[in-house]
Amino acid sequence: MSAVRIQIETLGLPALAAVIGRQAEIELRGCTVADLVAEILDRFSPDARRFVLDADGGLERSIQIMVNDEGVLSRDELPRRVLADGDRVRFMLLVCGG
Repeated sequence: MSAVRIQIETLGLPALAAVIGRQAEIELRGCTVADLVAEILDRFSPDARRFVLDADGGLERSIQIMVNDEGVLSRDELPRRVLADGDRVRFMLLVCGG
């Protein structure tokens, strides 16, 4: 499997941005969003784990992920959404209110 280069942005997540940067580029051998999350955790662990995972080891509910401009992915889509070279993945803080 060839590597792809993925652009990462963190929006509204200052603790995560302090660990991985507000904008970064990562080379990824896996091909899904779940693979990207695992790669981030492998590279920046243990610091990133505190901000990305909940107590049960799942993605923290306050973090939303969007690929390019396709909209926010559900948790079920993370292991199925395949990434391509040059994709932009945004990690964003879930904002509620009205």
